[in-house]
Amino acid sequence: MPIEYHDRTEEEYRRRASVMIRNFEGFGSSPYDAGDNMATIGYGYTFNRSNNIELWDAAGVHLSQDERRQLAAIDAAPANRRTALGLAFTGRITQEEARSLLENVSLDRYQTHADRLGIPNSDERAATVSVTYNRGDGRMRSHMQGFNDAIADGDRAEAWYQLRYNSRGTNRDPDIELGIRARRNMEAHAFGLYNDPQNVTSDEARNVYRMFQLHREDILANERVWGVDFDGNRADRRHDAVGLSNRNWPDLSREYGQVPTISEALEPARRRLLADLRAENPDLADRLRDTDFASTAIFLDPGRELRDRDAVDRQYPTDTGNRRTNERNEALRAVTYNTTTDHAVDDNHAATLDSLRTTRGPNPREIDSNDLLIGMGGDDTLRAHRGDDILIGGAGRDRMEGGVGHDTYVVGGGDTIMDNDGRGELRWNRQALTGGARNEDDPANTYRSADGQYTYTLDGTTLTVAHRDGESVRVENYARGDLGIRLEEPAARREGEAPPENAPANGRNERPEQDTFAQSLERLNPQDRATYDRMLASVQSRGGYSEEQAQNIAAAGLAEFRRRDTLVRESQDVGIYGDRLFTAYFPHGRDREPNFHANVRLDDAAQTPARDSLQQVETLQQQRAIAPPTQQLEQREQQNGPTLGGRTQ
Repeated sequence: MPIEYHDRTEEEYRRRASVMIRNFEGFGSSPYDAGDNMATIGYGYTFNRSNNIELWDAAGVHLSQDERRQLAAIDAAPANRRTALGLAFTGRITQEEARSLLENVSLDRYQTHADRLGIPNSDERAATVSVTYNRGDGRMRSHMQGFNDAIADGDRAEAWYQLRYNSRGTNRDPDIELGIRARRNMEAHAFGLYNDPQNVTSDEARNVYRMFQLHREDILANERVWGVDFDGNRADRRHDAVGLSNRNWPDLSREYGQVPTISEALEPARRRLLADLRAENPDLADRLRDTDFASTAIFLDPGRELRDRDAVDRQYPTDTGNRRTNERNEALRAVTYNTTTDHAVDDNHAATLDSLRTTRGPNPREIDSNDLLIGMGGDDTLRAHRGDDILIGGAGRDRMEGGVGHDTYVVGGGDTIMDNDGRGELRWNRQALTGGARNEDDPANTYRSADGQYTYTLDGTTLTVAHRDGESVRVENYARGDLGIRLEEPAARREGEAPPENAPANGRNERPEQDTFAQSLERLNPQDRATYDRMLASVQSRGGYSEEQAQNIAAAGLAEFRRRDTLVRESQDVGIYGDRLFTAYFPHGRDREPNFHANVRLDDAAQTPARDSLQQVETLQQQRAIAPPTQQLEQREQQNGPTLGGRTQ
């Protein structure tokens, strides 16, 4: 969407630009080196030029004969001598003379880049001229390509990011870098993230979050050290550029308001985005309130990608043998890493959104957070972790993966879901999918919803839900009762009778009817018997179930553990969390990802005869024993696959 500039009259624009530059530059009545190897005086006026006398005369600065002689010597000197001669200048300048030099001479010279970008008299022009005054017109063209492209594209949010985070240069003096970062914070704030923060449009809110997602890692890295991070932790005073912005320049704070933290800056976009989502998903309005998600906990498809870092490194080599070229290329690498190859938003962009955040240090731990992931268009991959998250796939064939917590999946045809702990819900066509029942004459493992809209087909651990219009979604690693989806067997089966003759082998091992639970229990190997006993003890300690029900739950838990033993290779922890019995495996320690689990819902497992579950264990053991080598290889690869998360504590 186009940038709606905050227009000012010529007089007001020049006043604001002057106030901004004078605050940032500070006043020096005599020459000094600001750390850039240049001689400076007044409000950032540099002697390193060949027309000093002309400019000082134009500004009406009174010069003695000796001062005029010194300036003439600087004008005539070679470039590499002007700094030394400027620092040796013996004249003094008043604040009024310095202001005249700025407003009547320098300001016009530093408007060239704003003119080139077509920025009218406005707050945005004042901010751009201020940055140009600091960086120089040459670097604005060569080292600010991301900002220049954003202005050309009418992308205010991207221009704001480029000013605040990607235009500081490469000065390695921490004190100078802090000052530059603080200055850029205020300049970006004066430029503005919104056309009108009190009246943010839907397109604008999404564009702000596209920018935030595109640069999320860079923004977080910057704010952790130089501002306030996503969790509200403020950098120490020596590095707090946000705090310094608001302390150093009260004149600008009165003019434009306090520089916001990143969380505060995103607030107007967050409120509008959530309001739009409530309108689009009225069934979830009570879970999309303004208080439900932090502004930094929203992940939205950016619609584009950053430039490839390897390609950038090849474009700007730093081993040319020329020190100045290497330094220039190093600076260009830093800014180009955070620019895009294609500035236009692609409605069919395939994004990978991952909400994982960890603590810092040698033993990082996952940070709990309620996150909102929005895929928009394209075939997206959405990964949520610990917390009560909402994943909205949008258009396209999306893959959504949830971690520990009550996760909500808003799906469409072609989507795939894999939930970590089975808690939460799956919503399609603005309603929760709750499962169905199988009649005696229905095919095995096929269930229909009460309203006839959905058919549920269970194939091992994969559940396919088909709408009667022909669209379908798939749930991987499904266990009965996961995501509130309950699959009811015919009445005779629920009462404990044998399953139909066409039930699959993993439904029960076809042993003689006289084979008792006790006999099945005795045939367990020592490891499985120990796991069963731990599960039984956990259920008994919890209470609320009869002895037979406790045995049923423990046996069902063992069967589920063995069914997923390609992932849950050891039973390192057994316990009841919420409404489920869990078995967990921590290959890298309890506090480190990845970790894996198997679980059963207590009430459902209590109704499954223990003998049937133990016979499933035997069947699985037999299948594992005769598995062909290729299947065993696939199982080993699966063990080293992506994180499936943990379980609640």
